[in-house]
Amino acid sequence: MSASADPRATIAATEVRGTKAQRADALHDLSVAHVELGHLDVAARFARRGLRLTGEARFHLALAWIDLDRGRRRQSLRHLDLATPHLRGGELARARCLRGLHLCQTAEPRLAVAELTAVVRELRRYGDERWLANALIGRGIARCNATQLARAEADFAAAQTVLLAIGEQGRAAMCLHNRGFVAMLAGDLPLALRRYEEAAKAGLDSASRPEALVDRAEALLAAGLTAEARRVLAPALELLRRCNRHVPELAVLSARCALRDGDPGPARALGGSDPEFMLAAGQLDAVAAHRFRGPVRTRALGWLAQARRSDRRGALAACRAGLKLLDEHHGDWPRRALTGHALGLARTAREVLHWSERHRASTPLPPNEPELAKALTNLRRARAFGLPLEALERDVRRLTLAGAQRGKRAATADPGLPLVSFIVHEGRMTAVTLVGGRARMREVRDAADQVSTARLALRAGRTATTDLLPEADEVVVVPDGVLHDMPWAAFGRTVHVLPSLGHWRTGTPIGGHRVWVSGPKLRNEAKALQREHGGRVTAPTVEAALAGLEGAGIAHIAAHGHVHPGNPLFSHLDLADGPLYGYDIARLENPPEVVVLSACESGLARAFLDAGTRAVIASVLPVPDARVGAAMAEVHRRIAHPADAARAVAHLGFSCYGTGTRVAACSAAANDVPVQRSWHVPTVAGTSTPGTTTSTHGPCPENSSGVPTAVTAGSAAGHHGRAEPPLPAAATTLPPQEASTGGHVSSNE
Repeated sequence: MSASADPRATIAATEVRGTKAQRADALHDLSVAHVELGHLDVAARFARRGLRLTGEARFHLALAWIDLDRGRRRQSLRHLDLATPHLRGGELARARCLRGLHLCQTAEPRLAVAELTAVVRELRRYGDERWLANALIGRGIARCNATQLARAEADFAAAQTVLLAIGEQGRAAMCLHNRGFVAMLAGDLPLALRRYEEAAKAGLDSASRPEALVDRAEALLAAGLTAEARRVLAPALELLRRCNRHVPELAVLSARCALRDGDPGPARALGGSDPEFMLAAGQLDAVAAHRFRGPVRTRALGWLAQARRSDRRGALAACRAGLKLLDEHHGDWPRRALTGHALGLARTAREVLHWSERHRASTPLPPNEPELAKALTNLRRARAFGLPLEALERDVRRLTLAGAQRGKRAATADPGLPLVSFIVHEGRMTAVTLVGGRARMREVRDAADQVSTARLALRAGRTATTDLLPEADEVVVVPDGVLHDMPWAAFGRTVHVLPSLGHWRTGTPIGGHRVWVSGPKLRNEAKALQREHGGRVTAPTVEAALAGLEGAGIAHIAAHGHVHPGNPLFSHLDLADGPLYGYDIARLENPPEVVVLSACESGLARAFLDAGTRAVIASVLPVPDARVGAAMAEVHRRIAHPADAARAVAHLGFSCYGTGTRVAACSAAANDVPVQRSWHVPTVAGTSTPGTTTSTHGPCPENSSGVPTAVTAGSAAGHHGRAEPPLPAAATTLPPQEASTGGHVSSNE
């Protein structure tokens, strides 16, 4: 219908003058061009002028299109009824296309698919490529409504190809955006966000298609970024108001944002058939009926409703089914609602341990892509010049979500050591201990006081005490809540602090090179350690540091750290050219095996562990510069066993995060793995200092016999609660993991 592939060129080149027929053609071309730009009021004025001038059916057809785009379906159908008797050939096929688009929104989706399939054949016969693209887009929308997602993707891809062939880049970008919407319905949130990003770069004009902003806001909300979704909805609301368009999904999304923020009022006021609102209103039976069909999010909500209306056994089965669905489709919402409900139903210590592991947040690794690296560089530059950071941090988060996931949810593992796992749920902290095959559970009431007491004891030079740990020489701890700030190695034990049991790694020899990274004014520490242990000192820049960390065996970073309160991946270490962020570390393809963070509290241990580092030695207290040198020298003498190294400097608040165990090394030796028996031979880590007792696979026993000494687990003294009988040897591992139609796509893109 448009006189040009470029509607702006049409507007610039068209004048309403000449004969009556010429003026009518000009008015029609201007009307269609303004429709394609989203200027619906202007388009309607030109169409009405043409209708008054000639009364031709094509102007009724244009007004039907405009009213459909505005959401005025009754007026659109009235114009179609007036136009259809006077149309023939290709114009009649276009009218049928508009009726098919109406069916997408008002009828059974399969009726719309059937009608638009016939229209596609007609438009292909007439060679009307622009309206063929309209029909394919409409059929894609209908197939989305019918949950025929693979066919919807094919329709949008075909429409994109047609539009690219005729030079309509903007509308082709809208088709790419629609393909992102399909991915959203399929539960593949990263792919959806990536396609939305690609569509924006390909020329999608959100000013003329504000519905695209609504779709993006829904994706951000699905990713758990409620504040980000609100920021996107605000300009969408203003643009839609200017265009005089009504998009019901906008009110629905606003109510969802309020619901996620704990305000169910707008959702209850809207009511309707939205499953999330129905769930908030307590309509469990109606929502549970959605668990077998529909988009992934809707089915997951159905399983959550089924869990809430079932007895304990049925509820746990429903939670497992919902989580399996989300695992299969890479979905995250409402994962924590499902795991939280199951955790509330857990009765035994082992059930609490199993569901607490599923409940712990797991963030996928950021993509190692040039665009994210560029965004981080821009953020560093802005921080250096004291510029506002919020928008740039938002760009980094957005690119992280839109990138392909590099991390998978790790399966829980049994470390084979005494274990204590803490979980905060519904305002209570529960501790589960697993020692010698016996599981116990108790409530922890004084966690914050114990953290304060331990930190004060260290500052005063006293030994810290606690009843939070079982009586064992070597312990695995999974903290939660305020216990993340606990200096665990200060209790006289060999402690491995894990974010989750999925972070446990097998104890293997440390290989690779040593690397020393220094921040401003701290290079002397790294150079002194390098002279003793070898390796190389990197240039004090972010890119040089990342290059050195890649594939390293042992990495030592001496820099001042800063913890970001809202997002741990924005925590950073100060280097000469700016901050080394957690996002930078998480992009490493081959992170160091062991990392020593000779810094104040940095909050970056989790970033290294998520990336794949086996152990991180870090402090939760500010470390005086005057005491760092001697402490780090002691750490590197014992670095082959990081947990022991952390224990040696526990008085400064250091702990071992991850796996740094003697037991794992002894197990390797017991399985006929060669063990280095003499300190005279340098270890793989490069340590050849006399007096150390490290080896490549395990400790060198004091009796120098070369036979590893077993570590015996003690009893769980001091832990009270329900006990379970020991399991048989073959059954001591943890339970295995088990595995919307929201948004708006304009019908006439």
